Amino acid sequence: MATGDNSSEKSLARAVSILDCFRPEQPEWGVSEIARHLHLSRSTAGRLLQSLQAQGVLGQNTATRRYIMGSKVLTWSSAYMSQLDVARAARAALVELHRVTCETASIYVREGTERICVERIESPESVRVVVRRGERMPLHAGSAGKALLAFAPEEIVRQVLSKPLERMTSRTIVVRKQLLKELEIIRNCGYAISHGERFEDALGLGAPIFDSTGRVVAALNVAGPITRFTDDQAARFTPILLQLAAQASQAMGYRGTYFQSILRSE
Repeated sequence: MATGDNSSEKSLARAVSILDCFRPEQPEWGVSEIARHLHLSRSTAGRLLQSLQAQGVLGQNTATRRYIMGSKVLTWSSAYMSQLDVARAARAALVELHRVTCETASIYVREGTERICVERIESPESVRVVVRRGERMPLHAGSAGKALLAFAPEEIVRQVLSKPLERMTSRTIVVRKQLLKELEIIRNCGYAISHGERFEDALGLGAPIFDSTGRVVAALNVAGPITRFTDDQAARFTPILLQLAAQASQAMGYRGTYFQSILRSE
């Protein structure tokens, strides 16, 4: 007998198989066609198709009653494309940040209550911070995560604070009140700093990247080992980071004055 978990995994795999059937050359499918194509019973195919339709993943052609892709797919596509767009738009800023600092420079986007590295250029030094594209990290630990969290919707902040904050190093902020105070400071100064919160022996700087709507869509980050990337170095590079974050934001269509006011106060 299948366990609940195995049953759920099987249903999920079947649902993905159904979605894989929809292609430009065949954008509509009937229940019987799906059943034959995937070797499913008609009742199983019908149940899965109805569930996908109820979630907005699939729709129905009102004339033929055949299934088509739903509007939620467009939302997912937009989210995916926005990651690609910001990586392209911020590429020049990323390259310049790496050139000036000679440390690992990265771009992160938020996905739910996590952040994902979508682009990075590693330091040429033998001892360096190493980040993989696609790597997921928490929002509360590290400069890029805090930069994203500071400007995230209140609902996201509540979700992060609703669970125990994972202690990744001895310096990770795990006290909710302390994190909230840190986020307020970040919003006021325009950047986040991390002293060993994600990697024990690393210092990081992160700044937000805004899009044309004023929404924060990414964080520009630079990080290096504290033996080389010191507080003095961080202070020297902070205005450059802010200028490059402003440049990346402009490339994303941002026309606000946030960075102007921040840089005037530096």
